[in-house]
Amino acid sequence: MTLPPPMTAAELPVDELGLIVLRDMLASQTWNWRNYVLEAQQYAGYKGEPSRALVEAIRWLQARGLIAEDPDPGSPNAMFVTRIGRKVVEEGPDAFYATERLQRNLHRTIEAKARPQFLLGEYEQGVFASMKAVEVRVRALGGFGDEVIGVDLMNRAFGPHGALTDSTAQKGGRRQTPAQRIPGSRRRASPSGRRRSSAPATGLGRTGAIVCGIPRTEGRLRDA
Repeated sequence: MTLPPPMTAAELPVDELGLIVLRDMLASQTWNWRNYVLEAQQYAGYKGEPSRALVEAIRWLQARGLIAEDPDPGSPNAMFVTRIGRKVVEEGPDAFYATERLQRNLHRTIEAKARPQFLLGEYEQGVFASMKAVEVRVRALGGFGDEVIGVDLMNRAFGPHGALTDSTAQKGGRRQTPAQRIPGSRRRASPSGRRRSSAPATGLGRTGAIVCGIPRTEGRLRDA
């Protein structure tokens, strides 16, 4: 059993502790979650709050399909690490978290474009398809021609006098251009003082944030 110190575990976010438990369960070939808790109490000092945090983490894993009840006859507490759980352990949690984000309040156009790609593990293609869908939607709502694309399109749509700018919003909330508000698009100075590229980062964590954040950036995009 490889777990953090009891009081450290009690202070960890449930998902972080859950992923630690998941790796440990797979490594130790745990088949009974109740015995796992009892072993932590007896040999790792998980009493009181740490023990409750451990059970919370196990329930979090169950709720997300990373572990499941074993259907074979036996103990009512029998469990196994699911295929998704094994994949998370082997490949890391980024893809899992990206999929989780896709469950949250996405515009149906974005969901239709992004979800199939993400489920296939084609994350960059999913982001590209999502960005394209946003661009098409903004162009249609703003009445722009096909020649207006990218940052120029967003600035014309959501700039200070843009066709889709919310004139009722506080001035401070409209000061930056959309390109500046999109995660990953801000220019940042490098250690040598030179400017880095303003292109969005392609890391999966940032990718998930972009895909899931855009539908909430401008309320007008929600309208069908």
